[in-house]
Amino acid sequence: MSDCRAASDGNAASPRLGPQHFSDAAPSPYPSPSGRGNTAIACSHPPLPVGEGRGEGLATLTVMRLAFTFAVILTATAACAQGKSASGESQTRALKFSDSNPSLTRFGKLDFLGGLEWSANRADFGGFSGMLLDEDGTITALTDKAHWARAKLIFDDNGALSDIEGLEVWRLYGADGGFLQRPFTDAEGITRDGDNLLISFEGRDRVSRFAGLWGPEQPVAGLPAALDDLRTNKGLEGLLKLPDGRLVMVAEEPIDTDDNIGWILEDGTARPFAITRTNGFSPTDLALGPDGETVYLLERRYSFFGGPGMRIRRFALAELEPDALIEGETLIEAGAGEAVDNMEALATRRGPGGETELLVLSDDNFSFRQRTLLLHFRVVEE
Repeated sequence: MSDCRAASDGNAASPRLGPQHFSDAAPSPYPSPSGRGNTAIACSHPPLPVGEGRGEGLATLTVMRLAFTFAVILTATAACAQGKSASGESQTRALKFSDSNPSLTRFGKLDFLGGLEWSANRADFGGFSGMLLDEDGTITALTDKAHWARAKLIFDDNGALSDIEGLEVWRLYGADGGFLQRPFTDAEGITRDGDNLLISFEGRDRVSRFAGLWGPEQPVAGLPAALDDLRTNKGLEGLLKLPDGRLVMVAEEPIDTDDNIGWILEDGTARPFAITRTNGFSPTDLALGPDGETVYLLERRYSFFGGPGMRIRRFALAELEPDALIEGETLIEAGAGEAVDNMEALATRRGPGGETELLVLSDDNFSFRQRTLLLHFRVVEE
């Protein structure tokens, strides 16, 4: 019978795994006792050696370490045996959008309903680049290390975002059944395709299909050859499956023009369109409004002196055609002095009064210098 041991992160290739195992090469979703490192669970036949001839104190210490390791293994193995992800809790802190005028709620053509700074004491939390929002308030967010996180958004009696409950975290699986490994892990956009999920990746730019969060990666046919021309870390971002079956993809930066490039994949063929690029903003996500007729585009920028910036535009779904150049209407442009970080993910919902509402999530790049922010806006129709 194999013994299990706790192993630090390594560079060994991941074995073929099912949903009941941790990868030897992948960080475990269970944080280390220090809250900083990662511990992975690996199986091997030789048992851990107990020091001999080094004194009773050393032997006792070794036994204590083995007991702790065995306890971690039992906890992790029990969770995995039930096919469950690593669960835990997270913390939130309420935000005002404007630092200089905290009572202000109207920004451009959006009303700020509420915002939260979201955190969790675990190494695999953060880096969110795409998200889905279900009708019951469940949020599924992707990280740029191919983790996913799922939690429940809580709205107050006025319909404003007020808290986030629960936290479930796990990793995406590759085609071989093991966890996705670098350089294939930079997940960016996510959209539903019936019972499946479509996810865009940059670095190794591609769109892949997953049979839910637990399914292995499957290729999508007909992707544009121009994906190979995208710059590293400036590649494929936004992804949106339309009700008529077309798949819309948007890149972060232009290839050989002044405008941002996108593609519409239909019947196995991808054809380009463009979105005007102004004021240094780059697309990061797009979402279809609850009316089924309006597309919302999230953009970001960063400068050394100005810090991070965010812009949201909208345009009619009818404008999304091959070879189109789309400008859209700016709803908000925000930056210094406002609750803005590296805003990357966008979702829409229908508010209690039937209004269109937007939720915007930031990518903290797993950096202590940045924050994970979730902002809640209502579109003002005048």
